[in-house]
Amino acid sequence: MNHLHITGLWINSLMGAFSQHGLNTQALVKGLAGFSNNQLLPDHSLNLAAARTLWHRAQQQSQDPLLGLHIGFRQNFRSTGVLMPICWHSPSAGVALEHISNFQQLISENGQFRITRSNDRRFIECEYVPTASATPVNQHQILSVVTGTLLLLREISGAKAMVETLYVPEDIDAELSAEALDCKVENRSGNFTLVFVAASLVNPIAGRDEHLYHINLAYAEGMMRAKREGQTLIGRVKQIIGSVTPASVNIDQVAAELGLHRRVVQRNLAEQGASFRHIKEALLREYAVDLLIRQNTDIDAIAEQLGYSEPSAFQRAFKKWFAVTPRQFREQNAA
Repeated sequence: MNHLHITGLWINSLMGAFSQHGLNTQALVKGLAGFSNNQLLPDHSLNLAAARTLWHRAQQQSQDPLLGLHIGFRQNFRSTGVLMPICWHSPSAGVALEHISNFQQLISENGQFRITRSNDRRFIECEYVPTASATPVNQHQILSVVTGTLLLLREISGAKAMVETLYVPEDIDAELSAEALDCKVENRSGNFTLVFVAASLVNPIAGRDEHLYHINLAYAEGMMRAKREGQTLIGRVKQIIGSVTPASVNIDQVAAELGLHRRVVQRNLAEQGASFRHIKEALLREYAVDLLIRQNTDIDAIAEQLGYSEPSAFQRAFKKWFAVTPRQFREQNAA
């Protein structure tokens, strides 16, 4: 098992949850690389922009005010891969929560839990901080992660009264969430935040195995190291592409800048479930959306800035990505 396998488990479990919820999964993955029969192919990754696009489509299709909560209830704990046995055999629920924070990136790059203690040490705050990206965050995606985390901690600890308060953004229905999660939920500005009673997280987990805990922990740490090394290469490739007009750059130029043969670059990217073409297209999509929506740049000027030979080439690429023209996309997102 490697981090790509865990990503695949998580995404395919998510697709199963979407299907159980009655969503058209074929429509959700349309145009997204790496999918076959609505499942992510082995050894493929799903970049942040694509994952968020998946959730935005699901929200638009479902019109469910608690979509994230319902999907969080439906996802299988086994889809977290090695993180599940680590949590189950951790010394306590508090330690398991720290591992969830530390190894979150093995599952998804959407964000990460940030854990802090109150000044009096009575409470532990677990804030989900989204990863910065040109593709906007989807609150239901985060709600599903928060819901799944809470359910996992309850499962391994056998306790239901650990949460003092769950703070959710204003656009999430706090009253319905409280009823479904059986805990206090309040709206406030900022990020999703779970506030735990610290004393409820220190009890030993019944039936844990110290040997299995350390085996799985060492395995996960090795996967994190491998993923960080791969992300360093991917980050460098993105940096090189972004330093010129992205549409015009090719892999030979990037390989020369890295001081590597193109086949070495291709092989190393493939080990991370990535490819030069997919990285380049993902960057072009992000830049195009940012210029189109946030900066409100003229469409012909966007094509020029991104390095397309002519505006019509940009228009064709954009319609392939989003199934609408740049002008239609701007109108839809301005409404």
